[in-house]
Amino acid sequence: MLSDRFSFTPQLNRYVNVTKLKYYFNVSNSYVFNKIALVVFPFRNKHWTRLVNRSEQDGQMEGYKPPREDLNAPDMYIPVMAIVTYVLLVGMLLGSNKDGRTFSPDALGTTASSAIFFIAVELMVMKLGCYLLNVQNEVPSLDIISLCGYKFLGVNSAVTSKIFFSYKVVYSIFAYHMLAFFFFTLRTMKYLLLPDASDTAVIVPQRQRRVYFLFGFALFQTVMAFTLVYAV
Repeated sequence: MLSDRFSFTPQLNRYVNVTKLKYYFNVSNSYVFNKIALVVFPFRNKHWTRLVNRSEQDGQMEGYKPPREDLNAPDMYIPVMAIVTYVLLVGMLLGSNKDGRTFSPDALGTTASSAIFFIAVELMVMKLGCYLLNVQNEVPSLDIISLCGYKFLGVNSAVTSKIFFSYKVVYSIFAYHMLAFFFFTLRTMKYLLLPDASDTAVIVPQRQRRVYFLFGFALFQTVMAFTLVYAV
């Protein structure tokens, strides 16, 4: 079995950069707790700039610090766990026989596929937007997937409240979470689309179009989140 494990690793590396993927799972308990608090209550946070690693020799940037060391770094642990939780909550909601619906094992697979499909659509929209807006800096796909996946925290709160409360309470909770996530998206995705204001390579009209796209994408994510909640 050990030899099978080592033979599987090179094959996996052909499709996924395991080294890069490990970066997004380099988290700690304190990071997870504080990150969830940041996504849910982002309004009081004053510092959104990511921390960088610099060479000890010449001080050049050598990438960003991992999530364990930087609260503003995107991670994959929270989004993956949030999506799994969403699938299980939908199963619980169906099992509660609310609104006359009944649980089916197939519903879990359908729900998981829908969640992954939504993330894939958002990734393609962001990549297309970056291409059309001529964003020169590389926009890592895993960064986008991570930042889009955080919306499942709010979605899960709304789905959980569906089990116990009326729809008025459900959509009140959902409205707050989406307002918070809209703000969170604007602040965290800014570094992907908008360089420093002193960067003269981006002219004013081009920068303005990127701002409009950023607002539009944040709104688009809100619509996708509403669809995920409304569908169940």
